[in-house]
Amino acid sequence: MITVLNVDGQELTPCLPHRAEREVNRARAVWIDDETIQLLYNPFTFRDYRKAALKRDHFICLWCGNPATTVDHIVPSSKGGSDLPLNLLASCGDCNSRRGNRSAFLFLREKAHSVPNRIKLSYRILKAVISPSAKVKMIK
Repeated sequence: MITVLNVDGQELTPCLPHRAEREVNRARAVWIDDETIQLLYNPFTFRDYRKAALKRDHFICLWCGNPATTVDHIVPSSKGGSDLPLNLLASCGDCNSRRGNRSAFLFLREKAHSVPNRIKLSYRILKAVISPSAKVKMIK
C-alpha cells in the first residue's frame, strides 16, 4: 500500500500502487518517497463538484435519460480534462463505462438516436471543449 498525503501533509486513506502511479502520471500527485505520494489537489473538493454536477443535471443521465449515479468527464481525465463542474455531466454507470475515454462528440454521434435532449448535451459538450478551464488538470 502507498501512503497518501493531502495538500496540507495530512495522511489520507492509503491506496494501491497502480492508483498512486495514475495520480502521479496525471500530474495530480507527486512522489515523496518510494511508499508515499502527496496530492496536489483537495480530493474533497472533487466530491463537492460531483454533487454539484449531479444536482445541476437533476440526477438524470444526459446520455440516456436514466437515473444518474456517476459523473462523466466531457474531456476525459486521461486526456487532460479537469474535475471542474464545467467538464462534468451526470451519467448512469452503463453510459459512463461504455464511453470510456472516447471523444464526447463521437459517443454522442453513436448514441444520437437515444439521447433524450441532444441540443442540451451538444451545448454542454461544446462549452466544455472550448473552455480552457475544462482542460486544467489540477484543482488547487
